[in-house]
Amino acid sequence: MTAALRSPLRPTPRSRRAMPVREALEWAFGTECARLDHDEIEAVAGTGWRPFGMEYVALERAQLGTRVDTSRGRSRPHDDAELIATVVRNTLPWYAATLVADLARAGRTPDWMPDARPRLRPVEWQQNQHRAYGRACDSAELPDGWQPIPRRNRKGVIVQDAVRFTPCHWGPTPARIAAARRAYLDWWGYLLAVQAALMGAGFARVVVLRDMPPMQPWA
Repeated sequence: MTAALRSPLRPTPRSRRAMPVREALEWAFGTECARLDHDEIEAVAGTGWRPFGMEYVALERAQLGTRVDTSRGRSRPHDDAELIATVVRNTLPWYAATLVADLARAGRTPDWMPDARPRLRPVEWQQNQHRAYGRACDSAELPDGWQPIPRRNRKGVIVQDAVRFTPCHWGPTPARIAAARRAYLDWWGYLLAVQAALMGAGFARVVVLRDMPPMQPWA
């Protein structure tokens, strides 16, 4: 009888879910399929679906916990997921927001090229029944190649031997490795900025922790 008389204005408390910032982003964009507002004109004109701002979410929650259905044939993301998407969109530049959202949706981090180091490799490979080996060339194939090497054959005649060599290159280059790890550090910085903004957001069911992915996993 007591339960039947409980006021709908005071709902039963629910446990809040604590998540690091990366897990919160993957939940919002991957599990709940929250989306960024990618077309400002379309959103203002009312012709497209858009995530709503903090004011809309707060107003919606105040109305006895009801949620307005704005979906197109599917359930709308959780309010907290929409709020996370809004924070990402308002905190980061557009290119950074889309990068963070796309990686979170895929459950990935930027490829920082683990265990990569420059190695000397043949430019071209050849394969026989035993192994793969670098393709050899001679100096005649190069416009400014080495001069032929003179030698005497068995009959004492001087002949010219072309210089044989295997063209090689360093790969991956140090610049490529540095660029990949710079991109990872940029992503890490974006997450740090989003984490600071999420710590002050009024979530209903989510608590964002201070845990961060490793800053330099290659160290």
